Amino acid sequence: MSRRPENPVSAGATVRWLLRTSRKAALATIGGGGDESPYSSPRGYPATALTAVAAAWDGSPILLLSQLAVHTRNLAADSRTSLLFDGTAGFANPQAGPRASLVGRIAPAEDERLGERYLAYHPDARLYAGFGDFAFYRMEVENVHFVGGFARAMWLAPRKVLSPKGKAAQIAEIEAGVIAHMNADHADAVALYGTRLLGKRGKRWTMIGIDPDGCDLRCGKSVHRLAFDQPVEDAKSCREAIVALAKKARNPV
Repeated sequence: MSRRPENPVSAGATVRWLLRTSRKAALATIGGGGDESPYSSPRGYPATALTAVAAAWDGSPILLLSQLAVHTRNLAADSRTSLLFDGTAGFANPQAGPRASLVGRIAPAEDERLGERYLAYHPDARLYAGFGDFAFYRMEVENVHFVGGFARAMWLAPRKVLSPKGKAAQIAEIEAGVIAHMNADHADAVALYGTRLLGKRGKRWTMIGIDPDGCDLRCGKSVHRLAFDQPVEDAKSCREAIVALAKKARNPV
């Protein structure tokens, strides 16, 4: 039986959804050696850790790491790394579900807004984010390996997965203002996004993130993803998408 070829567009969209909705990933680093202590790992051997993640506006991963952690010390010696995003929850057989490994390099985040974006998705991290040994990092994605289930595996170029940097940068510029405006002046619409468009329960809804593909809402401890009908690229298209969602929520077909 011949294998059905994977559709690159569909695969890229699936990976992008994983990046946008995942709150954790498996981080693999290369052991840098050093002293025999809890803060070092054998030189040249892979070391894997569970880490919390958030997505930058283009979808690339943001992390908050302690300088004392084994993986952070490994990254200081060799920035090459891999992050595994697991979308198999709910599958009776996990191997039938989607997952993606991002390959690239992790370095300290230069844009301070990335830290605030991370904390919007992981508010409890504010308790220690300001400690001297913690810092925000961002992954520069070089390649993506996607597995969509049995006999469905392929490599994807970053451009097939991440949003264009130019468009993402424009959304980054307006994100804080859009969120503040929606939560202060249109809290009713934000609540309708959650209850009517997403079909979720809850009363206290807030918008916490905007990117070219959609927006993220928080209700209690849960974060929910609401995709735009079409990707946005600037203030005008973002406003039009948000207004369209509000109309849809108030006048369901």
